[in-house]
Amino acid sequence: MTRLADVMTTDVLTVSENATLSQVARALRSRNVGSAIVIDEQELAIGIISERELVDSVAGGRNPDQGTAQLWMRPELLTANVDTSAEEATEIMRANNVRHLPVSSDGKVVGVVSISDLLVGIPG
Repeated sequence: MTRLADVMTTDVLTVSENATLSQVARALRSRNVGSAIVIDEQELAIGIISERELVDSVAGGRNPDQGTAQLWMRPELLTANVDTSAEEATEIMRANNVRHLPVSSDGKVVGVVSISDLLVGIPG
């Protein structure tokens, strides 16, 4: 059984809740990742923002230099445990229509897994 700990990315990109959409887009591009965990002033995870939210914001007419991560993030921070199987994580992502899933251990985000990580990590 492939666990999320085996396929997740551990170098988690975080962005401030006050980061502009332009700043988020540049951070995603520079790190070559599809999502970032949004943190508040106490550095607590409060949401996730992905390429999908950036596209939705621009398509909706938002000026990327004025919209913030907090306004466009998904505030429901759906997570899975490091011991969750890749198969179970795939089902969680499918059921919630997400392509990036933060991975937690002892209540802290320790990684992120994408749908492409899971496709590579599931044998057969």
